[in-house]
Amino acid sequence: MGHAKKDTRKSVVLNKAESDALDADLRSRIHAALPPASGRNGRRPEGISVEVKDGMVLLRGTARTFREKIRLHRFVMGLRGVRALKDMIRIEPAESVSDERVALLVRQALDAHSELPPGTASVHVRDGVCTIEGHVRSAEERHVAEMVTSNCRGVKSVVNKLNVDPLDEVSDEATTRAVKGALAYCKDFDIEGITVSCVDGRVVLRGLVPTMMDRGLAEEITRLQFGVRAVENHIQVSHHLEPQPATVVENDGPGRSRRAKRGSMRKRSAGSKA
Repeated sequence: MGHAKKDTRKSVVLNKAESDALDADLRSRIHAALPPASGRNGRRPEGISVEVKDGMVLLRGTARTFREKIRLHRFVMGLRGVRALKDMIRIEPAESVSDERVALLVRQALDAHSELPPGTASVHVRDGVCTIEGHVRSAEERHVAEMVTSNCRGVKSVVNKLNVDPLDEVSDEATTRAVKGALAYCKDFDIEGITVSCVDGRVVLRGLVPTMMDRGLAEEITRLQFGVRAVENHIQVSHHLEPQPATVVENDGPGRSRRAKRGSMRKRSAGSKA
């Protein structure tokens, strides 16, 4: 009995050591993704801290633009081993813009967007916090309106109060079939473990996927389907890891980034055998 207890303790210690090593690797890769210089003034994002515990990533600090924040957000979501992401990065624009000017810029951007009907939302801004209210035809339009607003100059955060009112009523059964069909059509991940339910146009996703990027992709595909008013994403990310290729972030120019994979361990081992 005594030997069994010692073996159990040893196993726990080894698992913790392995988990700590994975967390350290994730932390270093996220730090490496922070650009050395960004924005017109060539300043690096100041005060961005990264905490990782058991695959749970916490980002704190400030960013100059929403694009800078979302670029880091998407990079972290694409890393194998990230089980959850809590983004507490605040937007602090480099230039000061009056609330009246911000509201005008947001209205113009919403009216100019090809996927949104003119007059989509009423806009109110206070201290850089922009509230959008009104009615849209789908969950995707609601999401697009929020993204457009977030990218406008001077916007620190967005309060989205848009209501989804589809032009035609769609049964929950038809919406469920549409979501399942769209997920099944996507070749980027296996949907066998994903379940879909719908009540009053509110779709609930559950299941297990390998990465946070897959989790986000499932939500994005669901949001695009006709009849979807809202999406509740309860999909979890698997904690089982496989050897993955190293990922490098390469800048193709201002505001653009590209990820290049150096080659998987499987390819390297095959090359060494040859």
